[in-house]
Amino acid sequence: MGIPSYFAYIIKNHAHILSTLHFQKNVARTPFSKLYMDCNSIIYDAFHNLEKLESYQTMDMSEIERYIIADVIANIKKYIHFINPSNTIYIAFDGVAPFAKMEQQRTRRYKSQHLSTLPFITNKSRWNTASITPGTNFMNTLSSQIAHEFEHKYAAYGVKQIIVSGSNVPGEGEHKMYEHLRANSNIHDNVAIYGLDSDLIMLSIFHTIYCYNIYIFREAIVFGDTKTHKYSNPADSKLPLFLNVHKFMKSISKEMACDNFYDKYRVFDYVFLCFFLGNDFLPHFPAANIRTHGIQVLLDTYRKVVAKPGQYLITRNGEQIIWKNVNILVKELAKNEHTLLLQEYDLRDKWDKRQWPETTPKEKEELINNSPVIFRAEEKYIAPKDAHWETRYYNALFHKPENTDDTLFVKMVSTNYLEGLEWVFKYYTKGCPDWKWKYNYHYPPLFADLIKYVPHFASEFIVPNTSIPFSPYVQLSYVLPPEQLCLLPESIRTYLFATYPELTSKMEFQWAFCRYFWEAHNTNNPFSLEKMESLQRELPRLIV
Repeated sequence: MGIPSYFAYIIKNHAHILSTLHFQKNVARTPFSKLYMDCNSIIYDAFHNLEKLESYQTMDMSEIERYIIADVIANIKKYIHFINPSNTIYIAFDGVAPFAKMEQQRTRRYKSQHLSTLPFITNKSRWNTASITPGTNFMNTLSSQIAHEFEHKYAAYGVKQIIVSGSNVPGEGEHKMYEHLRANSNIHDNVAIYGLDSDLIMLSIFHTIYCYNIYIFREAIVFGDTKTHKYSNPADSKLPLFLNVHKFMKSISKEMACDNFYDKYRVFDYVFLCFFLGNDFLPHFPAANIRTHGIQVLLDTYRKVVAKPGQYLITRNGEQIIWKNVNILVKELAKNEHTLLLQEYDLRDKWDKRQWPETTPKEKEELINNSPVIFRAEEKYIAPKDAHWETRYYNALFHKPENTDDTLFVKMVSTNYLEGLEWVFKYYTKGCPDWKWKYNYHYPPLFADLIKYVPHFASEFIVPNTSIPFSPYVQLSYVLPPEQLCLLPESIRTYLFATYPELTSKMEFQWAFCRYFWEAHNTNNPFSLEKMESLQRELPRLIV
């Protein structure tokens, strides 16, 4: 998913980096040598298209899944036809994710389960989209049929190779694609990448050191209100729009310039700055919210204290974090944190004046969707206008173990967050540095506390290790609510309920500083890393 609302920000502020398929083929004359497809979103598209058909209501589950698989295959063929690559087609689906990503997957599935139990939610699904998770029968069948349909068919598509990386291959789809790009790079290739994840932009920026010309494409309608964009016309509304990564990098470089100097290497710093806005692995800082000028706050701070000739957050080769300069940045953010937080509160307080009727099902659904700006007890308890708000911030938002010293706890949180910055950076540039690492909290430390632990010298928080991915069955056990464990083999399901009586349907959500319910955090988590590793050891006995 990447940074929430990031594509909307791109469209609003950098619309000139988009072009149509017609422009790419007939004006730019850009023949593509490689096509990479992050295909999980295509599965969801196929299902949502099916939901619109009258016949959907009478289909049984096997018919639904056959339709989805057929539609996925048809859409993959459509995108291959659009791009017509000359060398390589890479078809990727999500395999087992790093532990750091599983928390986000788990929260998303728990929220969907919770919403499905509410009587006033009208558009309830007959088919469980949690089936789109590695290890389910559906994903095993899909991967098998995709491989049968495309592997070894390179001659039919006029390419030299077709690679299918199904859900049985560990790793998120987009990261498997970029791993292949790194290992098979040609700086002069023209590469087309299909996908809906805003992470693709960040990944592509880092990978321009391997391939200069990268274009990300997706359906025009998904970019937002296509009527407002000069690149769109009604006839092309269902055709792809292309995001020119090189143009975007030039636009960023100009935006980040200081004292009228231009420096193309600033784009690596831009990606690192965006980590503070939150992503699938780290939460956003309340004082740096993308919806309320968070990017501008970070860029203004960067220009003021970092953007000097020869001074970067990331080395010019994109290989390492320069922590002493991160320290300079965070110190300045810490100075302004209280003021920025008060501004955020002023904006959120305006929602208090709005009335939220809850008479009709639609009104009740709106109430749930907007819960974070309606029910703000934790935010109001923190009360940053009053003294000692920093202590209340941690008391309200973190589940501190009993008898833990406050200073020690803040150090643990801050160090874990710094680990996260390095983990995400390495994940984006070199591949997964640790399959078992994750950020252990739903909120970041305050900048004023984080600065105490940012190094002044070269440091490494995530050291090389030999960790390996979990089994798909372990991931399913972690991310699925108890009501959906039917997607697991019966032997594993029986073991889980017998071994972990704490598995419960009770769901608790935390949404301070969120905008919509879908951004909320699930705070009920019975599975620790140790329990997951224990289940991994038990699997050979459970699977006959």
